[in-house]
Amino acid sequence: MKHRILHADDDTIFSGIVKKILHQQGLEVYSAFDGEHAWMLFNEMSFHSCLLDIVMPRMNGIDLGERIRSRDSQIPIFYLSGEDLALVSAEVFGRGGANGYFPKTFNLRELTGRLQASLIYTNNYIL
Repeated sequence: MKHRILHADDDTIFSGIVKKILHQQGLEVYSAFDGEHAWMLFNEMSFHSCLLDIVMPRMNGIDLGERIRSRDSQIPIFYLSGEDLALVSAEVFGRGGANGYFPKTFNLRELTGRLQASLIYTNNYIL
């Protein structure tokens, strides 16, 4: 089974780029274009990792991360956002339950490396 990632981002073009990049790395990506849809997917499927934008309609990424973290304390949650980390850090790493943060001007190698590392950790934890 491929590793499943929940990616929530309301920017459909950016989301498509991220999905294509992660798919090329052998990851199975499920996209949601608002927080409510992402929450619905999270409850319907099993994911190995979450990649969330912060500013989204219907539920922002920090609220979504908080809900996900309350349901699953072990799943890696990463934020991929255009927000200034200095302004959102306390909430992202606090109630948002983040394991990491990437600006939308992300380094592809770092993003995929961190996601792959979290999946290895998750697999070792499950075994």
